[in-house]
Amino acid sequence: MKNLRAELEEQLRELDILIKQNNKNLAKFKNLPECGVKSSTVRGCNQYYLIDKDTGKRKYAGKEKHKLVKNLIQRDYGLAADKKLLDLRKRLEKFISSYDVRELEALYENLPLARRSLVSPIIEPKDIFIQKWLEENPGNRNPYPEQGKYRTNRGEMVRSKSEKIIADALDKYNVPYQYEPMLEVGYSTFYPDFVALNIRTRQTKYWEHLGIVSDIEYATKNFSKIQSYEKNGYMIGRDLIITMESVDVSIDVKLVEEKIKEFFL
Repeated sequence: MKNLRAELEEQLRELDILIKQNNKNLAKFKNLPECGVKSSTVRGCNQYYLIDKDTGKRKYAGKEKHKLVKNLIQRDYGLAADKKLLDLRKRLEKFISSYDVRELEALYENLPLARRSLVSPIIEPKDIFIQKWLEENPGNRNPYPEQGKYRTNRGEMVRSKSEKIIADALDKYNVPYQYEPMLEVGYSTFYPDFVALNIRTRQTKYWEHLGIVSDIEYATKNFSKIQSYEKNGYMIGRDLIITMESVDVSIDVKLVEEKIKEFFL
């Protein structure tokens, strides 16, 4: 079950930004007169009246008052928006403080061992899920005869320095992964460089590193391969992560880590 707490907290931050922006806009109208605006539409024409807040009397606002009317209406909208934003923020903050889907997982994990051994949890515990995922996504399936030359921090052998960089970055952030799994894509069999798991969302993603995009033949072949991925439902960003380098431009280590933070944490 997906834990939406991070998304809710992001929504809270977005509301804070909107509140700050709205307050900044309202500050532009602080010197406006304390009067209201009444509007109506007569025979397709908009008409506006200024309302004295003390007496309630109204006065027709002609074209010369258009800017004032516009600013007053914008101010009133801003005040209403401020009230609504603060209300939404208060309700969302209260909800977040009492919401954590991990409580459902903890319900099972906190059971005495004797009871836990007899219970089938409604949500599979993280460790068990990861272990099953690793078994269902075995690595080193590529039959290509060349052996790996570079040892990762996890101890496996990979074919390039760039693949070692990616593998070690995934390991650094505790992202479960397998090197060169087998994947059936349409009528083709591919061996992506990596398959990795977003533990939080329990989503599987594949990672292809294009190592020599400056080579026309290599780039054309992999362009076709990526098209096959997407035509068969593996969309870039959602299901498929791409990194690349050329003879003149090496892999961007910082970008690799940014992608891991974006798609797996």
